[in-house]
Amino acid sequence: MSSKNSRLVLMITDQNGSRYFNISSIFKQISLYFIVLIVTLIVFGVVSIKTFSAEINKMSMLNETIAKRYNKMLAKNESLNNQIERRLEEISQVDDKIGDLESAIGVPVDATKENDSNLEYRIDVASLTGTQKAFVMKFVPNGYPLEHYNHISAHYGYRVHPLFFTRHLHTGVDFATPIGTPVYATADGVVNAASFSTGGYGYLVKIDHSLGFTTYYAHLSKMVVHKGMFVRHGQLIAYSGNTGQSTGPHLHYEIRFLGNVVDPRNFMEWKMSNFNSIFEKERNVAWQSLLATINNLME
Repeated sequence: MSSKNSRLVLMITDQNGSRYFNISSIFKQISLYFIVLIVTLIVFGVVSIKTFSAEINKMSMLNETIAKRYNKMLAKNESLNNQIERRLEEISQVDDKIGDLESAIGVPVDATKENDSNLEYRIDVASLTGTQKAFVMKFVPNGYPLEHYNHISAHYGYRVHPLFFTRHLHTGVDFATPIGTPVYATADGVVNAASFSTGGYGYLVKIDHSLGFTTYYAHLSKMVVHKGMFVRHGQLIAYSGNTGQSTGPHLHYEIRFLGNVVDPRNFMEWKMSNFNSIFEKERNVAWQSLLATINNLME
């Protein structure tokens, strides 16, 4: 028998007879199983490496994104700190000049010291004329931004946020009103912004007024003014809506003085017939300094 046809045959004999096994075919099967196992391990290894590589790349990209956001937050925080420092410096300068301005309009120094706690008395000393009062009412926010509304759904002050359920300062007054209600400027000024705000205000109109005041009109459905436009007291500027972080159709109205929020209710109820009331209700404004400046301008 030639080597080409040589093979090993295993014979096992027991009480049931003899059985023959072809050794070469068994080796072939074992070899085949071994090869399949190796290939499987290789494929599994390649897939695992690719998967791990993809995860590592994702984690690297995520880490890079987090690092960029962190750097942006640091830059924004630095910018906010700089703004706060500038505002504090401005307020400090206003406080330093109050005494000089009172002297300029004839307020005796002794009377100022004796009646320092009575702001209304100090304002009366200025003896404003009707023309001067009308000038103040023209440039300082007063009255309501809506002619018609259902009710006030949220006042100025601390409350639990209706969406985030955290206690926070509600910086304005919310008027519950149907979408499309006309909104009017509450004083003469220049439109600082008329666009969609990313701060939760939705469509927002912001107006800069004279003497350090700014008004916000938020959650609008439509705006009829644009940035840089001059507006007058009582002029139509927008229509109410339900945009931004809002739980229902309403207008959010906000007043700020030198960047600090104040209670809009005091200004909304302010009119010529109760002109002196604002000086007693709103103590966050340096009224004596402001009125002295108006006197000087009109003279």
